[in-house]
Amino acid sequence: MIKRLCVILAIVGCATPALGEGSPALPGIQAHLRPKSYYVPVGAPMWVNLTLENATDKPITLTVPGTEPDIPLPEMGLPLAHVFSGPSASGVSVTTQTNRRWETPAGYRFATSAPILMIAPRSTVGTLLNLTEYFPSLRSPGEYRLQWSPYGGGVQSNIAVVHVTPLKRAEFVTDEGTLTMRLYYEDAPQSVANFIDLVQSGFYTGKAFHRLEQGYFIQGGCPRGDGTGIRPDGKRVPAEFNERPHEKGSVSMALLDDDADSASCQFFICNTRQKEWDAKYTVFGHLVGDDSLATLDRLMVVPADEHGSPTRSLVIRSARLIAAPTEPTSNLP
Repeated sequence: MIKRLCVILAIVGCATPALGEGSPALPGIQAHLRPKSYYVPVGAPMWVNLTLENATDKPITLTVPGTEPDIPLPEMGLPLAHVFSGPSASGVSVTTQTNRRWETPAGYRFATSAPILMIAPRSTVGTLLNLTEYFPSLRSPGEYRLQWSPYGGGVQSNIAVVHVTPLKRAEFVTDEGTLTMRLYYEDAPQSVANFIDLVQSGFYTGKAFHRLEQGYFIQGGCPRGDGTGIRPDGKRVPAEFNERPHEKGSVSMALLDDDADSASCQFFICNTRQKEWDAKYTVFGHLVGDDSLATLDRLMVVPADEHGSPTRSLVIRSARLIAAPTEPTSNLP
């Protein structure tokens, strides 16, 4: 095996030592696991990004423990054999709240040989996997802790907690009526997860709609009540601009003018078509039902001053999640 490895390295022109087999740790290599969404509807695919990062100034070559090194693949990406290269011929672990654990990917046939992986200095390589395909238990509702430990456990990723739950809608009760929002899980997964987290924690209950531009939009969710506040923990959500239009009933994340990744807790609801906002703000939901649109109409006729502040308090009396009708889900990320 050693002789063949040297020949392969000579062919590809790499003189760096191979790491993997027999290595208790992989210095300079960092593993990252990032779900596309932290709230996944029951029955939907659970897409997860698995990434290896070379944090050094030198190239690093990786081989899979227990396999025969093979010539690197011509295409870019992280080979599946490197993903499932952890202890006990696995690499990805799934753990429930009751500490039930799965480590063996279903339907995956472990290879006797695996391509060598070469990562350039300060570079990353990764892949996007549907973990439900390899861990059927993820089809059931519950809270799951995911971790990735490739190369015999020589490196470990962060732990990510993903909730598999029936589809939810948000229901906000105001003095003018109820606003029921359908959430776009697939179009804005991180924004929806952030919004669900805030609703579940009770954050929005008692907050107000602090800005109102009659005929255009209404904005709320600021903890300071003046449009300058963010989540208490400081969390921000990256932009998830999508093809959903800004039209009457669209629910979108508010941003700072000069920072596309500044979404936190403030949101706005459109009262008319705003084409110039498309792909500039993240639409993550939409009002559903005639009652919701009637409530929006009543809110929009409340007078506001020259700064857009309503002349009377528009308080969100309660905010909660309710079950949504079952909708078909896509098999694509």
